Amino acid sequence: MICAFSFRQGTGVELDQPDLASQDGDWSWTHLRLGDARAQALIRGMRDLPVEARELFLALTTRVQIEQADGWIYGALPDFERDLAGKTEGEGRLLFALDARRLITARLHPIRTTDELRRMVERRGRIGSPVEAVAELVELYIDLVERALEALGGHIASVEDHVLTEPANPRQSSLSATRRAVARQRRELQALRGALFHAHAGRHHRRVDLPGDRVADLLAWLDDADREAGALEERGRLLHEEIDTLINAATNRSMRTLTVISTLLIPPTLIVGAFGMNLPGMPFEHSSLGFTAASAMCVAVVVGTLWLLRRVGMLS
Repeated sequence: MICAFSFRQGTGVELDQPDLASQDGDWSWTHLRLGDARAQALIRGMRDLPVEARELFLALTTRVQIEQADGWIYGALPDFERDLAGKTEGEGRLLFALDARRLITARLHPIRTTDELRRMVERRGRIGSPVEAVAELVELYIDLVERALEALGGHIASVEDHVLTEPANPRQSSLSATRRAVARQRRELQALRGALFHAHAGRHHRRVDLPGDRVADLLAWLDDADREAGALEERGRLLHEEIDTLINAATNRSMRTLTVISTLLIPPTLIVGAFGMNLPGMPFEHSSLGFTAASAMCVAVVVGTLWLLRRVGMLS
């Protein structure tokens, strides 16, 4: 067990032992560490918990979902894993099951939302029911995503400012990692939105008994966060195209320079090759001014080619 609370009139009191039977208070919350075999044994021993819910906990399901069976609501919610210092490391999963008087949550690795909810309860924050606690967890997750998107948006803005200065090497922008992070956040948001929508307004046998007003608010917040993530994705895509344009322009300038140099050197190469054939009857074969004449011809050809390139606009 990581923590356990018994709630009376919305105020939680921390317990030393799991309260899976919810004998005291109005309802209870127990948070488990699934990496511990004792927590798995505790889940197996809950015979009133639906078989599907027990399998979801023990199989460490990663698909975001919200289901209902035998008076229980259970599922998997997206979350952020954290290290020992509290720094976000990546995407995680929070497994939960609740009935009218019990909320059981579990995770494999440390995650953020349950830590936030625990601190809220310890500060005497009022939570009236298990369903309200899960709604708080979803709301905390959305808030964390919005903060993450704000940070990613700031990085995209800095990359945009850097690219607009037309740097010498636009590849050094670290934009790809930011685009991947935004795409991951949007996938998680859309998975959570889909699970809530199907639970709230799906087919009749798939619907879950959740407070309609609260679910509608959560769906609206998820839509806002998804739109923000979509806007960041679009900005990142357009910025990537701008970087590709700069790279192509730099490549074209390099190729143009190489083409001009090659064009200028081809005629002298032909002249030098012709005079280097070492055959009888070559011009200036016995003249002491032969080298000077050949060099003058090379210079004249280069100057003439340069003038011609300017006339056709290749050097403008």
